[in-house]
Amino acid sequence: MGFVSELITGMNAFEIGYDIAIILVALYLFWGLAKVYKAMKQTEEKTEAAYKNTLRETKVDKNGNLKTLSSTEFDKEKHEPIRREFNDQSIEYNKYVSLISILPLLGLLGTVLGLMPGLSAAQTGNTDELYASLSTALTSTFFGLLGTILLKLYVSVKPERIANRIEILFEEIDRRTDNALELGKIDKSQE
Repeated sequence: MGFVSELITGMNAFEIGYDIAIILVALYLFWGLAKVYKAMKQTEEKTEAAYKNTLRETKVDKNGNLKTLSSTEFDKEKHEPIRREFNDQSIEYNKYVSLISILPLLGLLGTVLGLMPGLSAAQTGNTDELYASLSTALTSTFFGLLGTILLKLYVSVKPERIANRIEILFEEIDRRTDNALELGKIDKSQE
């Protein structure tokens, strides 16, 4: 705790404000990703139910192929609202994931802004100003990288896993529908 309190007391107002801004951006991105994750979790349940419904409508052999004696009644439009909902969530998810890359850039900008006064301080031999300059440069980089790492870990463990699962379920539903079409178990005029 002594190191942290010493670090904070050695920070200037610009450094504190800039680091807080980076932390707030990271928290905003986490909030947005958590919101999308919650919505995707509900969509995953709907997609799972649609997939199970598709399984009930078809009879498959042990390899997952549609049997020719299967009697199916697919309704293409049945799954489309869920797919559109997921597409909207994917757009929102991709927006937040793309914005994660702004955190290291903010850290780098803080590094440049912090080092600029340090260059003149190095020429004049003002070690206090040089230390403050280096501190600003390093803490902004630290918070930018830390936020990026934590958000990337969260994304890979939570929302990305669910998004991939939903996409796989839709691909399987589409495969089953295509198989049923090929076997003539769906009237193509309804498609």
